[in-house]
Amino acid sequence: MTGDRSREPYIAPSADPPEQIGRKSKAGRGIVLLIAAIAVLAFLLYLSVLIYASIVRV
Repeated sequence: MTGDRSREPYIAPSADPPEQIGRKSKAGRGIVLLIAAIAVLAFLLYLSVLIYASIVRV
């Protein structure tokens, strides 16, 4: 498909300095780890409620 290539979308290179890029990537990893930790804690809470409910039958 030939056409005007100047109209194609593209991702511009980052204008941030390397120090800021490193800080942003570190913050991004931290946010991902925080979300993963919350998910694991929620699953452990779910399992503990299941175990408690199976042991203590009211």
